[in-house]
This record gives sequence, structure tokens and C-alpha cells, in this order.
Amino acid sequence: LSAEQFGFVDMIGSSGLTLEALISEILDMSKIEAGKIDIDHAPFALRRSVEEVVTFFTPRTRSAGLSLSAKIDEDVPAVVNGDANRLLQILVNLIGNAIKFTEHGSVSVTLSCGRGAMIEGQNRRELRLFFAVTDTGIGIPSEKMNQLFRPFSQVDTSASRRRGGTGLGLIISKRLCELMGGAISVESEPSKGSTFRFTVRTD
Repeated sequence: LSAEQFGFVDMIGSSGLTLEALISEILDMSKIEAGKIDIDHAPFALRRSVEEVVTFFTPRTRSAGLSLSAKIDEDVPAVVNGDANRLLQILVNLIGNAIKFTEHGSVSVTLSCGRGAMIEGQNRRELRLFFAVTDTGIGIPSEKMNQLFRPFSQVDTSASRRRGGTGLGLIISKRLCELMGGAISVESEPSKGSTFRFTVRTD
């Protein structure tokens, strides 16, 4: 292919992936609003899953000149019971956003946990996971903070905005957190980065 032809093919591929992501997020949002999302409760390798997500994003951060790290507290179990796919969907969305809105510096992920009461009839305790995704990116203006977790909201709404997205990722993440007995919040300052924190309940 010539350089021009290669550019067209690359654009087709990129557009296809964007459309696929848009359709997937619209379907997820429709299922959530209709109460049709089922949350699984099965054992999965928590620590390994988080490490795999970080590994997945590492080439992307390197090409962008960023560093990406993960810190998992020692007392976080290797295996927990919960919905691995939905938990990782939240984490992928937040890390992807952090990279997208960070031009210099770093993105980091931390994971800790808190143990609750014994579960009746089982030799297991309730476990609450605490995640934080922190970046050194552009930050979020205070007037935009209350719009973040609304459908189709965008931090950058200018006609020339360079950062794509459907505006559904954060509201989907919020609803998934709630369905898994948790919540999500954000702390941010323009030009100084953002920290998204979320919790989910497992055992």
C-alpha cells in the first residue's frame, strides 16, 4: 500500500473500533437502565487480573511517554469471589481515561481492602476493595465535576477536542460500582491531575 492508502485503511480500522466501543457502551447502558445486568459471584484471581490490566496498557503508556504503575497492598487476597469482568471493565475505563487525558507524567493504580463481618453460613468474611486511579493529566474544572457521571457528558466539549469518547464510560462505571455494593468518586484540580476512587464488595 502507498502511504495514502495505508492512512485510509488505518482510519477505517480506527473508526470500526470506535463504533464497536460506542455500540457496546450503549448496549451496556440500556441493560443497566432496564435492570437486565446480572452481576456474577464466582472466584477469580484478583491480584493477577489487576496486573494483567496494567500490562495490557503498558505499551500504550510507553508510546505516549508516560509511566504506568500498580501498587497492591500485601493483605489483598490473591483470589476473591465477585464479578471479574465487570470489575475489570471499570478499571479499564478509568485507566484508559487517565492515559487519554495525561500528556506528561504518570498514571498509577492502587488497591487495598477492608474486611467486614463473617458471611452467615460460610467460613468467609465480606471484603471491600478500594481502588484509586491517579494521573498527572489536565485535570477537571470544578464547574464540570458535577457533570462527569451523567450520560454522554464530556469534559472537553470544544469543536476541536482531541480526545474521543462516548461520554458513557463513567456513568456505566458508576452504575456497575453500585450494583456491586460500592461507589465511585473523583478528586481533581485543573493542570494537576485527577484521582478516581471506587469501591466494590466481594468476599
